Amino acid sequence: EETVTMTVTYAEYQPHVGDQDALKLTVAGAIQETGQVLAKELRVRLHTPELTLTLLGPAVVGQEVAIQVVFQNPLPEPLSGVSLRMEGAGIACPKPVSL
Repeated sequence: EETVTMTVTYAEYQPHVGDQDALKLTVAGAIQETGQVLAKELRVRLHTPELTLTLLGPAVVGQEVAIQVVFQNPLPEPLSGVSLRMEGAGIACPKPVSL
């Protein structure tokens, strides 16, 4: 029995992720003495960062309320083309906020 550790860097898998939030990893090995081939597949779901919403004042019927949205970029590179959109009851036409 032997344990082997392999590291997959973000730079290696980033070009292949696209809009998906998962990686499919396959490992294969061959036994020289028998010629038997072994393979195993693993689907890994990438954790997506959370958005945190905080009211910045009291929520009163008929009045505006400011909401703070916090998002932390977990990637080792800046994001571009990011937009946030808030939806909810009574919000007739949600407008995206570009960041």
